[in-house]
Parts: sequence; structure tokens; C-alpha cells
Amino acid sequence: MNMRTHSHASCVPDPVRKGSPLLPAPAVVIIVVVLSLTAALAARGQNLETVIATITVGGLMAVELLRRTVAVFSARRV
Repeated sequence: MNMRTHSHASCVPDPVRKGSPLLPAPAVVIIVVVLSLTAALAARGQNLETVIATITVGGLMAVELLRRTVAVFSARRV
């Protein structure tokens, strides 16, 4: 062990490096899209239950579509 370092120096987490993103870009895009869709549907006069159901079903369908697309393109061809 290096005797020149302080004993508490190993307890300090690494600082955020300059230029490193704090949030991943895809997550930010998804959040912005969902909030925009929710606001647009609510502004058009739909009730909150319908807005939530629409966003939920759309999200579940998108996840399933992505899973199946990845499965098709990642399958080994014999």
C-alpha cells in the first residue's frame, strides 16, 4: 500500500470525468417522447386513464417488436 495516500482516499468515488454523459441519450429520448405524447393526448381532451393505457400498450408493443427483430437478425444461419 502506498503510504503517501490518505487512508480515506479509497472511500471517495471517482469524480465524473469531463465530457462524460450523466444520462444515457436513448433513455433521455424515450422520456422526452413519452412525456410529449402524454401531454399531446391530454391536451386533446382524453382522460388520464386512456392516456396511460395508450402509452403503456404502445410501449409494450415496441418492446416486443424490438425483441423479435433482434431475434430474427441475430439467429444463426445454418
